[in-house]
Amino acid sequence: SENGIPANTSQGEQATQTAQPPQAPPPAPPTPSVVDLSSRATTSVHTNMAPQPCLPSPSTAALPSARDTPSPIDPESIQVPVTYDPDPADLALSSVPGQEIFDPRKRKFSAEELKPQPMIKKARKVFIPEDLKDDKYWARRRKNNVAAKRSRDARRLKENQIAIRAGFLEKENAALRVEVADLRKELGRCKNILAKYESRHGPL
Repeated sequence: SENGIPANTSQGEQATQTAQPPQAPPPAPPTPSVVDLSSRATTSVHTNMAPQPCLPSPSTAALPSARDTPSPIDPESIQVPVTYDPDPADLALSSVPGQEIFDPRKRKFSAEELKPQPMIKKARKVFIPEDLKDDKYWARRRKNNVAAKRSRDARRLKENQIAIRAGFLEKENAALRVEVADLRKELGRCKNILAKYESRHGPL
């Protein structure tokens, strides 16, 4: 070397390169972390959307509500105010002794009971000589008389009951006719109001 400069520059460069420490490799780019987008998307959707009211389906909306549908009424439960006070003596004649007093408001007769009864011709009497009227004859005669009286009493009792029941039904029928007339008048008034409303605002 001359004046401290090495004669071979290539050897100096090699020595310099050898003296330098090895450089670390460049760091690898960071691997992107996996993010669960389903939860974020669900959260954002539910957070940003305002709750909407549930709309009824057409089939449900078409059905009438329970308030608009009147409950069925048992005709037997309807009580019509009727002023009817039968004579107590007539009630006594229409009641079975020892049983409850006949009530024309509750007692009903079947169609079979209300059928007209045919006239029964009285049997022609047969003359019986006195010498043939023994104990057997009189026993049979008493038995027939008791049965005939029982039949007449039962028929008379039913006739009295039907007569009192018919009197009550006449009163009830008159009261119902008055009520029907009032209801028809009220119905006509409601129809007039409805017609005026539909003429202004259209049909319901």
